[in-house]
Amino acid sequence: MGLIKRIGSLPILPKLALTFLMVLTPLFYIGLKMGESGSNIVRAEIANSLASRTELYMDLLDSDFDRTIRLLGEYMYDEDLMKLSTSSEVMPIIERTYSVLRLKNRMDQLNRTSSFVENAMAFIPDMNRVVSSKENSISELDNELFQALSQPQKNVAEPFLVWNGRIFISMPYPGGNELPMFLLAVEISSTQLSSKLKQFTQEASLAALVSNNMEWAVSGEFDRVLGSELPDRLDTVKVDGTEIITLDHVDYLLASKESDILNAKLMMFVPVKQVEKPLERYRNWVFALYGVSVLVIIAFAFGMYRIIHRPLKLLVRSFRRIEQGKFDISIEYPFTDEFGYLYKQLNAMVRELKRLIHEVYEQEYRARVAELRHLQSQINPHFLYNTFFILYRLAKQEENESIARLTNHLGEYFEFITRDGSQEVTLASEVAHAKSYTDIQTIRFSNRIEVRFSEVPKGAEGILVPRLILQPIIENAYEHALEKKAKGGLLEVDIQMTSSELLIRVEDSGGIAEDTLNHLQIMLNSQQDVAESTGLINVHRRLLINYGDKAGLRLSRGDLCGLKVIMVIPLKEEVPSASITNR
Repeated sequence: MGLIKRIGSLPILPKLALTFLMVLTPLFYIGLKMGESGSNIVRAEIANSLASRTELYMDLLDSDFDRTIRLLGEYMYDEDLMKLSTSSEVMPIIERTYSVLRLKNRMDQLNRTSSFVENAMAFIPDMNRVVSSKENSISELDNELFQALSQPQKNVAEPFLVWNGRIFISMPYPGGNELPMFLLAVEISSTQLSSKLKQFTQEASLAALVSNNMEWAVSGEFDRVLGSELPDRLDTVKVDGTEIITLDHVDYLLASKESDILNAKLMMFVPVKQVEKPLERYRNWVFALYGVSVLVIIAFAFGMYRIIHRPLKLLVRSFRRIEQGKFDISIEYPFTDEFGYLYKQLNAMVRELKRLIHEVYEQEYRARVAELRHLQSQINPHFLYNTFFILYRLAKQEENESIARLTNHLGEYFEFITRDGSQEVTLASEVAHAKSYTDIQTIRFSNRIEVRFSEVPKGAEGILVPRLILQPIIENAYEHALEKKAKGGLLEVDIQMTSSELLIRVEDSGGIAEDTLNHLQIMLNSQQDVAESTGLINVHRRLLINYGDKAGLRLSRGDLCGLKVIMVIPLKEEVPSASITNR
């Protein structure tokens, strides 16, 4: 009671100052909590953005190295390499020379598959020679390097071998503890890999690609950290995700992604100070503003009685709108006093939050577009080989008319698949492309396989569909079902349209085992990413990306005793009943 009496006895100005201080104290606290909440949201968004970038860059590296490893495995069974390794001494000089030149050409092709390949080499002990992609294409066998690359890997999952600070991918034939008949190897360019890692990072950020067993590491301007505490901390780093890690007394926001193909981790480091620098600056300004506000209230309490109520109410209302996720606010204030500065900083904060949210959305969108383009680019090269073989056979038989028809179909086929621009085409164009493909296959199989196309329903010709969704399914039927049939093969393509969806049925008479059908169903329903997918999975994933869960492929055993694939494409607009056809 005595304290209340003493406060009540004070002059009006101190009482007004105390009253305003008591009223503003909880508001200051709320502002701090809201700023802290906003800071946490920004930190989480930055961490998610860094993790998404790391995963995307790791996928790009996986794809590049996986292509090189698979091509290296294909060259293990090269006919020229086998001959040179086993019978070079008895081969005629001209034949041996041409074999070496062809092998040199393949090494050049292998070297061009990736910017990370510095040199591609074929070690042939029987000739005591090395055929490489460098200018000196044929040199004497380097026994020390050959012995080192012939050693079996300690870890089967490790694709890389390190020798004298150089990184190799080695494939001896045959494998084992004995010296191989020959050995194929590519040397990885640490300089190019380091340069690519530098491109992955932004200002003040760091990146490193480190082997899980710490036998090798490549970094972009990161030798200082790699040479200190990181090797001892590698086992404690999360396989995938983000965390805060301290190296050399500096805190970093770390995002890591492990690759099963490379048996390595891609780690990207961003200094925590860089992440929180804008937030720290904002907090400092807020604290400074609160201090100035207290001094102003104490000095001008009576004059501010009339001018503080309305701006403060507007400020609180704006914070509530931000808390509700409404960022379409911009407060205009005619004066340059403390409230004017506070409103200016609030508007700047709202703009910064909108920018960060837009960056995260744009990054996720670009990742989905990259996945879509990656799925669309998977075209089987064997079709091209087979087609040129058919042209060769027809030319030998001087069947000029067949050659003219085949080259016309082939030109239409490649004109369609190499066309840049829109990712969507009309249904009529997609069907015409599929017919060009089947016409080529009909010439190839000499009419052993009959193809039946139904007419495109009236009104459906102009419907836009993703490009290259029908031909891969037909190609799958040829490759896995009809190709081995000596006669009587049948392929049906039927197109129907309802008021809500477009249905395309592709059915063959090649037969299909129950376990194969079940396996295909499991692969279609799997949510996991597939590094190299079949035509069916490719098309299914693209339809899901474009149209959502209502679209996709439906698999079953058809009336022709083979695989029946029904493609479901939801229509964006309701189709008039006059254009609906029944099966």
